[in-house]
Amino acid sequence: MHHLRIFSLVLMTCTLAACGFHLRGAYDVPEHLSPVYLDKDSMSLLLYKELRSTLRASGAELTNDKTTAASVLEISQEQQTRDVISVDTLGRAREYRLIYRLAFTLQASGEAVIDSSNIQLTRNLLFNPEAVLGVTEEMEKIYRDMIRDSTGQILLRLQALQ
Repeated sequence: MHHLRIFSLVLMTCTLAACGFHLRGAYDVPEHLSPVYLDKDSMSLLLYKELRSTLRASGAELTNDKTTAASVLEISQEQQTRDVISVDTLGRAREYRLIYRLAFTLQASGEAVIDSSNIQLTRNLLFNPEAVLGVTEEMEKIYRDMIRDSTGQILLRLQALQ
């Protein structure tokens, strides 16, 4: 009975591996793009850290020297904004739309492989005037999640270059 369980587990693992299944967040950055140079001055520190850790987890090499890099990832625009969606009877904001935008370019061998690709993410946030501190923390958490999601989208676009 024990051998049957082990055999079933091995069979399921092989089946998943054969069909191309990948865990969420697992990216395959093409080898010809490594080592990658991240232009730290063009992006927020939070985005830089997220990109660095995600690229490392995907197996890509990173370099701190732009001259030795096979590719350069640069953020040309990064912006966080919020718009009021709804107000209460006193004219106070009750709901916001949080917007995170970025544009990036990827250069390899001196030429643009991805030229000014745009990413825009939006989330809605209900505002409670009695819990201003909690709403501020929630807003920061939502922006962090949007940065994480945008990092995933960047890596999916890099993965498509294979």
